[in-house]
Amino acid sequence: MNRGRSTLILLALAAALGAYIWFVEMKREVTDEDAPKTEKVFTDLKAEAIAALELHGSNGDRTRLKKQGVGWTIESPVQVPADATEVSGVTSNLASLDLTRVIDEKPANLETFGLHAPRVSVTFTAGTTTRTLLLGSKTATGGDTYAKLADAPRVFTVPSWLEQSLDRTTFQLRNKAIVTMDREAVDHLAIIGAPGTIELKKQGDDWRLVQPLQARADAAEVSSLLTRLSSGQMQAIVAEQPATLDTYGLQPARTTVTAMAGGKTLAQVFVGSPSGDTAVHMKDAARPIVFTVEKGLADDLQRAAAAYRAKDVFAYRMFNLSRLVLMWGDDSRTFEKKKAGTGATATETWVQVAPADTSVKAATIDDIASRLGTLRAEGWVEAVPAGATPVLSAVATFGSGTQERVAIVQANNRMYATRDGEPGAATLGSPAVNDVLSLLAPAASTPTTAAPSPASSPAPGTRP
Repeated sequence: MNRGRSTLILLALAAALGAYIWFVEMKREVTDEDAPKTEKVFTDLKAEAIAALELHGSNGDRTRLKKQGVGWTIESPVQVPADATEVSGVTSNLASLDLTRVIDEKPANLETFGLHAPRVSVTFTAGTTTRTLLLGSKTATGGDTYAKLADAPRVFTVPSWLEQSLDRTTFQLRNKAIVTMDREAVDHLAIIGAPGTIELKKQGDDWRLVQPLQARADAAEVSSLLTRLSSGQMQAIVAEQPATLDTYGLQPARTTVTAMAGGKTLAQVFVGSPSGDTAVHMKDAARPIVFTVEKGLADDLQRAAAAYRAKDVFAYRMFNLSRLVLMWGDDSRTFEKKKAGTGATATETWVQVAPADTSVKAATIDDIASRLGTLRAEGWVEAVPAGATPVLSAVATFGSGTQERVAIVQANNRMYATRDGEPGAATLGSPAVNDVLSLLAPAASTPTTAAPSPASSPAPGTRP
């Protein structure tokens, strides 16, 4: 009986407490006094004021860094440029470091917190002040890490995720770029080794292949090569002062990649032998160290010459094309852009100028030019197969009077395109060519012998 009565009393108290929380506490406005108090570990510290750092990582690395102007250098254990992003992460996190909870103002035993032999320590100098942060073990939940300052007894906690940004190895803190160069200044690239001999030269705003053949280069592919070279990162350092290079496949190197400007070498890297399944040895000609890079980077620096050849059959763009002459079978058509109107309202419209009729309308001419302009090589052959039959010839005038001549032929049910002044022939997709012939067919005096175009083939979008 007493037990039942006690239960009823407890239930009544719980109900009363719940009602109080609901009607009083839940509806009370939160004030500044209710907000959790935060305290900076380093009051008034500005990241940009830090001029020197010494980090002792959990792996045993002890790294000293010094600010030089706007950049940082590692002074010990090696003297090399530092990784600006990594160092910025350390300085900004020190400046913004919040104390999450005070554990003990005067602990009797630091071993309880893993602070008798700290796993990580960070010393910094800002102005005339030098402070050291010590990091010990994690709390039971793992969400925080015990910490203290070297010059104060108080033990407190900081967020564990922040510890990771302060626990850095010497390698993580150093500049890991495989080379240092201004990619925008490069006007000549040479790749010699595994892919043969490849040379690319910039002429005005355009890149051209000059070895192993003379042809237009694909600007996007050359840009990708420059990006990979200028932004490539080391995975690990194998040797700071290697006794020999042949151990790493670097004497001689498998491939040498050289970037030049105005006849002077800006950067040069040597690609060596594999290091396991996912990395490759490499060396910067300007430094003694041997390092590894991801295999994908090494592969990108050793692509065949065909990777850099322009895939576009025509070089013109729709906005700069002014004249187009097409010849197929016994027919030919000449199209030109003509201005209509004056002043701000003037527009350019395609017209057929030869023969002097309107057998091909402006919209169709625009469609033909667009389809030709989007023709891309699927591959290359050294020469057109014997017995090929002519399909279409085109002379395009664009820019400031530049002309290009392209001949499209068919052999063994395959289309090929040749350009004046360039070796070999590009292999094409037949439907794209047949689409153009289908648009010209109504104007032809004789029917085309090309295969019929698929009715569902959509018109490619115009090129910028």
